[in-house]
Amino acid sequence: MMTRLHTLGLAILMALCAIIQPARAQVTAYATGQGSVNSIDVAVEVRASVRSRCGFAAGGAPAGNIDQADFDQSGFTKDFAIQLNCTGASRIAVSSTNGGMATQTVGGTGYGTKAPYQVALRMVADNGTSVAAMCEAATIGDGSCSFAGMASTATGLRLAGASTKANGSYLRVSAPSYSGSAPLVAGRYTDTLSITVSVTP
Repeated sequence: MMTRLHTLGLAILMALCAIIQPARAQVTAYATGQGSVNSIDVAVEVRASVRSRCGFAAGGAPAGNIDQADFDQSGFTKDFAIQLNCTGASRIAVSSTNGGMATQTVGGTGYGTKAPYQVALRMVADNGTSVAAMCEAATIGDGSCSFAGMASTATGLRLAGASTKANGSYLRVSAPSYSGSAPLVAGRYTDTLSITVSVTP
């Protein structure tokens, strides 16, 4: 008798579990002519991401030199084209070795050995937006220029859009004829600019 009651109780318990558990519908698809359901729609969500990349395009880094005789009298100006390969926002920064056109020649009393000049950046994105700034080389040298230093996520001139084409971006160096109070000592004057680029939020 106990065995029958135990079996009966187990059967009731199993029946209650079947009632409590939610039913899971099973759908079967049939070949044409073998049933009313011929296809089943199943949603599969696929997610992925692409990280920003940024650098100079092949052959797109500004390079070259300017060699201007008697620049103290005539001044100079020259543009160096820049082409980036940045899939998102970027920053570009410039550092200067001398903070001006400097000579190794020892200057006598009353003579200058460093001449000022200007550095301008103009960056253009693929969507046509642009950003530009200009600084004295001296402020690049002392770090007070807005785009002075090594480019990082927070340092440098910020271009908000992607730039992957030859959009007319450039670095320009220029100087008017020298007007300082101390005449420049005769000699060869040089400076070296280093340009870096970085991704940025």
